[in-house]
Amino acid sequence: MSMLVLASASGAPGVTTTALGLTLMWPGDAVLVDADRSASQAILAGYLSGQSTHGAGLQGLLQAHRERRPLGAALAAEWRPLPDLPRKPDEAPPGDRRFVPGFTHLGSVDLFDGVWPGIVEAGRDAAFDLVVDAGRTGHRGLPANLVAGADAIALVCRTSLVSLAAVRLHLAPLVESGAPGRVGLIVVGPGRPYGVREVAEQFGVPVLAEVAWDPSAAQELADGAPVGRRWSRTALGRSLTRAAESLRETMHAGSLVEAP
Repeated sequence: MSMLVLASASGAPGVTTTALGLTLMWPGDAVLVDADRSASQAILAGYLSGQSTHGAGLQGLLQAHRERRPLGAALAAEWRPLPDLPRKPDEAPPGDRRFVPGFTHLGSVDLFDGVWPGIVEAGRDAAFDLVVDAGRTGHRGLPANLVAGADAIALVCRTSLVSLAAVRLHLAPLVESGAPGRVGLIVVGPGRPYGVREVAEQFGVPVLAEVAWDPSAAQELADGAPVGRRWSRTALGRSLTRAAESLRETMHAGSLVEAP
């Protein structure tokens, strides 16, 4: 198992849509974990059209950790199938998709940091990869054990000055927290207005992936709108396919590409 953590430094750069899209396009078995500490339940309300957690998710993993139960079995008990995108009849999905719902009690958020090492250890030899939507980094940064267990940490950003100004504030503490060489950027809408090379040179970390600016396709994932059969062929779908393949290959190889 490899673990990719996605976070944002500012509001609405598209981190949840990117995490969901990467999971759906992942070239292998993948589990999407909603670890957003704001407990927005965006995927349940959006892509899953208002489904209830039915008690499943991070809350159950926290309880298993408290009871010292094996977290590998607990993780499998807490995830649920993540519906695949529409495909041609002869087109097989690239792997199984699972989803672990997020926090249902705000009081549990600060207690969960101690659970991450057990999840990483339990999944070390697993066939699936974890894609973690960590939401905003916040003023205290990401949980230390989540950072320590990640194979790659990506700050999702746009290329506007507003978005990049927030990256400058939050990127340095993340690198200094013990994740040098494992931190990079996922750029949504390259060239709006700044290019990927300019962004990488400015911040001194690699751009791990580029995600196309495609608001209508993004809305289909984010707002629970019907997903069309041609979604995977949209600019967003194609860019996420390339990003998922590149990220998986990079993480399984054990190193990130250096910034230019």
